[in-house]
Amino acid sequence: MRYGKILFLLAAVALLSDGLQAKDKLVERSGKRPDWVMNSSSGWFSVFAQSDDLNDARDRCLSDIRQYIVSSIAANITSTEVSTSESHNTNGIEDIYSAYSSELKTAAAKMPFITDISLSNALDTYWEKYRRKSDRTYYYIYYVQYPFTRLERNRLIRDFKEYDSRMYGTLKEVEEAYSTLTDVSEIDKGISALAPLLEYFFDDVRKSEAESVMRLYRSAYSKISLVPESKEPGRFVYRLVLDGRTVTCSRPPALRSETAVSLELRPSGSSYELTYDYSLCLPTDDNYVLISYSFPGKTLRHRHQFDVSGLNERIVPTGIIGIDVVIDTDSTVTADVSFYLRSGIDSQFEISDVHFTLPGITDFSRTDKSVYEGEGRHLLQFRQSLSRIPEAGRGMVTGEMDVKSDNMDRTITFTLPYNLTIHNKNNN
Repeated sequence: MRYGKILFLLAAVALLSDGLQAKDKLVERSGKRPDWVMNSSSGWFSVFAQSDDLNDARDRCLSDIRQYIVSSIAANITSTEVSTSESHNTNGIEDIYSAYSSELKTAAAKMPFITDISLSNALDTYWEKYRRKSDRTYYYIYYVQYPFTRLERNRLIRDFKEYDSRMYGTLKEVEEAYSTLTDVSEIDKGISALAPLLEYFFDDVRKSEAESVMRLYRSAYSKISLVPESKEPGRFVYRLVLDGRTVTCSRPPALRSETAVSLELRPSGSSYELTYDYSLCLPTDDNYVLISYSFPGKTLRHRHQFDVSGLNERIVPTGIIGIDVVIDTDSTVTADVSFYLRSGIDSQFEISDVHFTLPGITDFSRTDKSVYEGEGRHLLQFRQSLSRIPEAGRGMVTGEMDVKSDNMDRTITFTLPYNLTIHNKNNN
């Protein structure tokens, strides 16, 4: 916008303002009316605003100052780009500045170097108070002289262009980064980076481009799949895949199973290793581990089904370990320990070296061998002398025992609940 046009506009507004004020009475003013009122020059311009409240009139002046500077920036950018549009042609798309001047004004108003404009930078201010002839109410007219040189205008134009170029550069970086994503968290970062770009871009061309990239990122969650790599009893290895490439996820999934216990997931390179205890699973059970990842607007579920029908030749401690402590009349203390074994083999097997420890209480152990035969449940029990009286109660205990059969010779680790009761014969 040229200064001649600005002066013409100000003059027209001045004539209208003077006509209205001729009907009203000037009752107060901040001082002698300065010469710069309703004028402009190459180094400054002036604005005014009317309101029944002095502070409101001043705030309106600040808004008009910002709008004036924004309009000047937008007009000069548009004028320059139109005259040199051929030199700003990229991939057949004419530079956006030449077609979106009004939208550019809106965008420029959001720039930091525009919002920092303050009346503290004004060269001078002046106000007048009038009483209306029609209803004898009062109103104010506030005037501001604000510095704005050609040098300052050119600086703001340059700053705007640099800022605008950075914003578009960020869009292209985020778009290119999609094809190299290696972790799900980078999808979140991309969406966060795109949000301010969508708000900023004032032209349909780049806004549409930013919206397209945003859709690409938001749809990424639904494109993630779980691909199994290997599985064996008690172990399942998988990886997460997005558009054919492996990605990782720092947020752990939820793990659930109706039959398997001791579920644990750990990273294994760029893959994940799930381990679980299947010793309590029966071939007739629905044996699975459900892996669930929760992403924004999408849940990825994978049901890892495993078959134990070929693995049922094993011996598994089961149930509750009963510990009945007896204090005899001669003050000796003994404990009767019992729990069940579930056998999956139809031949003979032996159990030995059974031991477990109740933390802070005592050690329980049995070294003798016991021979069992066939499938089903078998009761294991033994008696042990104790050196002190433990406390009654319930809890969990972990122990070991050796199992030997024609096809098996190994140590089994088990974790079972226990119930310890005390019978004192001295109280009878």
